[in-house]
Amino acid sequence: MAGSWWRRRRRRFLLPLFAVLLVMFLSSASAQQLSPSQTKTLFRLQRMLEYPAAFSGLNNYTNPCYLPPSPFLSIVCSENRITELSITGGGGAVAHLPPHFNIDSFFTTLSRLPSLTVLSLVSLGLWGPLPAKVDRFSSLRVLNLSSNFITGGIPWEISSMETLQSLVLAGNRLNGTVPDLQSLSALEEVNLGGNRLGPEFPLLGRSVVTVVLRNNSFRAGIPPEMQFFDRLQTLDVSSNQLIGPIPPFLFSLPSIRSMDLSGNLLSGALPAKLSCGGGLRFIDISRNRLLGRLPACILSNSSATVVLYSGNCLLTGDSRLQHPTSYCNQGAIAAIMPTPRKESQPNNRLGFILGIVGGIVGAAFVLGLVLVFIMKKSSNSSGDRGALLKPPAPEKAPPVRAPRRLPHDARHLLQSARLASAGVGLYRTFTREEVEEATCNFSPENLVLENKSQHQLYNGRLRDGSKVVVKCLRLKQRYSPQSMAQFIDVISKLRHRHLVSVLGHCVDDDQEDSASRHCMYLMLEAVSNGNLRSHLTEWRKREMLKWPQRAAAAIGVARGVQFLHSVTVPGVSGNDLSIETISLDETLTAKISSYNLPMASKNKNVKGGVESPFYGIEDGDLACNGAQRDEQGEKRDVYQLGLILLEIITGSPVSNPSRLNASINQLRDFLADGPGKFRQLIDPAIEGTFAYDSLRTAAELALSCVAGDASQRPSIDDVIWNLQYAVQVQEGWATSQSGPLS
Repeated sequence: MAGSWWRRRRRRFLLPLFAVLLVMFLSSASAQQLSPSQTKTLFRLQRMLEYPAAFSGLNNYTNPCYLPPSPFLSIVCSENRITELSITGGGGAVAHLPPHFNIDSFFTTLSRLPSLTVLSLVSLGLWGPLPAKVDRFSSLRVLNLSSNFITGGIPWEISSMETLQSLVLAGNRLNGTVPDLQSLSALEEVNLGGNRLGPEFPLLGRSVVTVVLRNNSFRAGIPPEMQFFDRLQTLDVSSNQLIGPIPPFLFSLPSIRSMDLSGNLLSGALPAKLSCGGGLRFIDISRNRLLGRLPACILSNSSATVVLYSGNCLLTGDSRLQHPTSYCNQGAIAAIMPTPRKESQPNNRLGFILGIVGGIVGAAFVLGLVLVFIMKKSSNSSGDRGALLKPPAPEKAPPVRAPRRLPHDARHLLQSARLASAGVGLYRTFTREEVEEATCNFSPENLVLENKSQHQLYNGRLRDGSKVVVKCLRLKQRYSPQSMAQFIDVISKLRHRHLVSVLGHCVDDDQEDSASRHCMYLMLEAVSNGNLRSHLTEWRKREMLKWPQRAAAAIGVARGVQFLHSVTVPGVSGNDLSIETISLDETLTAKISSYNLPMASKNKNVKGGVESPFYGIEDGDLACNGAQRDEQGEKRDVYQLGLILLEIITGSPVSNPSRLNASINQLRDFLADGPGKFRQLIDPAIEGTFAYDSLRTAAELALSCVAGDASQRPSIDDVIWNLQYAVQVQEGWATSQSGPLS
């Protein structure tokens, strides 16, 4: 009787309790139930991103607000709206989204989530220019679009996003000037690394804590306004072309902890009485043009602070890791100082007036040249057109001059200007006397390579003291002036930071009795710091080439190949790349020293295209015969780039096909087995200098590049993107020291 009474009492107590809990649960679920429009937006984003693995848990029966957060997808809701959306692609090589993807439509769809405060879209293959409508997210605090393929400039509308605290656009293909971000008082993190931004240093607000601008094209000096960045803790401007002295105030900023200025053209000496902040724990000023000795405040703190300073002209430490003083003095002279941003008002007015007058005079001068050129062309065309195609008589060949540059060559002129600022002069025509003087009248002591049927190579030195390599190409007795003019027009564009550039030419077709005459001389940039192979095998050089430097060299080679593939139509492909033909200059910048000499695009009216004017170099060697051959050459370049990448990682040369196949299979198996096995294949010289994920990404990319099926190999653009991603992972690990140790 007592037992039944207790059961009735317990039932009466539990039923109301269950009812209360049920009401609380339903009300909670109701509070977090997304509106149908926001749920529909998520499904549309899933479809536009080609159903990435991150969305695998999303379906019609799940509430997105209650999906458990993962490294690939995180959704946070508040008041029936999505406030945070973070999507990250899976591991491995990242490819473009399909051609039908439209980034403008994608951001239009995203704007249907107007309450977003955090938007992170990483490694998803997004491509195209960043739309200006990104400013529609009026409450956005975090914008992370890193490791995609976004192109063009950063829209100026970003400078109006007043709530923005973190802007991360690293690892894309952005270019141009960074918008003025000084008005964003809440902005604390700016990461624009791994793009092509520049040349002006960005204007930032004084609240920034982290500034990462590495691997871009900034070519100005470090602005004095940075002395007011009291909250700045991390500054990384490495691998740009910054010039001028290092401002002493950087070392004494009150919050500074990490500073990476490596791989620039910074010059001068640091003051002996430099003041260093107490929290400074990492300093990298390597690979610049610095002179003198390191200040005492840096050396005395060396036990608590990591200091890297090799590749300068300093008198501190191991002299084997420094350049001679002449190297830094020469580099400082070659650097072009930037124009000050602010001048006095009268000077601005005077400059404005002079600019207008100069512009009018310049325009009149250019117009006159154009009229003269048109009149000259019309007078030539009124004559016998057949004479233009007639080969010159042996006794007197007409002089050859490069044709006038057309407006579509502007990008090549810009590239030449960039090289000029780095100490490589503009392309020009050399005289026979200059060539003879440079080579000591073709002295046998200066002869580097001789192939009597085709060409010779001579070491030389110009009057200004700069070293060159002179390549002598034997001209045919009869050749078309058009083919020579086209050849000169094309080779004048072969100027890039990661190529041994063509500085100029000299055509000498005098028929007098001389073995060295009737030649074309190409004046090439001289790179005398050895090749990539020597830096992997010689102990002294090997110590300077750790994983970060090797990854930078690989990106340099890839960018050089990308330039060759796009500099002409068709591109310069099938370049027979090898690790011996990759030279490194004094700053460890990789330069392709051996590549094809292209002709212009084929003449449709002449059977077989444009005839080569040189002995031993036939049409097929100078231009790809059709789109199919051009594509095959590009895929072959990617394959050879993969071989170079394999040797960079393992340190072991691949001498024959059987050894290559064994190495590929072993690398593939060891990657699948995890870090322990993979580490056994890595060059011991880079132990302790790499993040595992960075090296793994590079190894996976190398395997893709050497795929037996050429159609399965990545494009050169994809190669560059994945290498940039590997560098980004490496630099993140180096800064935080939170990644898995090698």
